[in-house]
Amino acid sequence: MIKQSLFLLFALIMSFTYTHAQSNTDLLPDKQTNITELQTEYKLNGVFNITTLGVLSGSSQNRQSAPFSFQSLMMYQLDHNIALGIGMGIEFLEETYLPIVGDFRYYLRGSRFSPFVFVQSGYSLPTDKTANGNIVYDYYSIWPGYYPQYEEVQPLGGFMINPGFGIRHLFHADFGMEISFSYRHQNLNYDAPTNTRIEADYNRLNIRIGIIFQ
Repeated sequence: MIKQSLFLLFALIMSFTYTHAQSNTDLLPDKQTNITELQTEYKLNGVFNITTLGVLSGSSQNRQSAPFSFQSLMMYQLDHNIALGIGMGIEFLEETYLPIVGDFRYYLRGSRFSPFVFVQSGYSLPTDKTANGNIVYDYYSIWPGYYPQYEEVQPLGGFMINPGFGIRHLFHADFGMEISFSYRHQNLNYDAPTNTRIEADYNRLNIRIGIIFQ
């Protein structure tokens, strides 16, 4: 599944690159002076939305080796290169979480086709009251004659940071697509009835594809 997803993302990147190159070769010599004007027509201004789907791949330590991830960001374009925004999404790790993030990104080119770098940071809120697959032994189980007892633990969520890079392609002044690859570090905390705090760290490759609209 992961290999198929990577192949699809690679094919989309090649398609964007070919479309961009073809649009440049279609310009006639007497229209070369209008390149700047053409690029300006496709620049984002003000508030826009980025909605993406992705997977968090790279680990088999839990039941979900490549959990599904959805995210929606409301961004504001400060200038041709810098955009800031906030957003939230939904992710399926061992439990279901709602990550709330801030986003900073820098576009290397202020045109319709541009690589970019970004960093997201925020906090993931759990939607489940009890954890799935996260249990602790009751301390009495260490003594002879007692059977191991299991206790449910409560997910508390945790801090996340997600730096990465991507490619943006605008088809019109108010619509486009992007592909991104990033390193995702997620810290999760759990509260047990025996006053025990459990921590778990997830380090994943975050692969996303999405649409841009204004």
